[in-house]
Amino acid sequence: MPNWAESEMSVVLPTENADKFEKLFITNDTKEEDRYFARCFLGNVERQENKHGLTRLLIHFDAAWSIHSCMIDGYPQESNGKCPTLEEICKELKVKRLLAKSREPGIGFEESVSYDRKNGLAEECHDLYDEPDYDELDDDETLDDDNQAEAE
Repeated sequence: MPNWAESEMSVVLPTENADKFEKLFITNDTKEEDRYFARCFLGNVERQENKHGLTRLLIHFDAAWSIHSCMIDGYPQESNGKCPTLEEICKELKVKRLLAKSREPGIGFEESVSYDRKNGLAEECHDLYDEPDYDELDDDETLDDDNQAEAE
């Protein structure tokens, strides 16, 4: 069973391609013969359109393991063409720009993915920053603990 990367993506593209992009995320209506992003399950979508024929989709989804393995390198290459890569889709659907991020608390990392026509696809991944909620005071902790650690 995979760990889930809680993910969100903002994508700006021609309005005529917005439905095609949205349908690449798996829902209860996805059929076996459909093309889709590997192991990316749609949560909800917000849509904004302008008078110049562009649409911005804000997509919330869960990716099994990571955006990288589901949309960039891993599952797409193992799917025999059924699951496209994110970069293929950005070019095919004339995406103007894309920004995505995910957070996977099980293993403890987060990702950032961006795309624009000039620079193509870029991604970063790093360990999660420490959570202030989990910083606890130890019953035996003293002010001098830091000095003892430095001396050792």
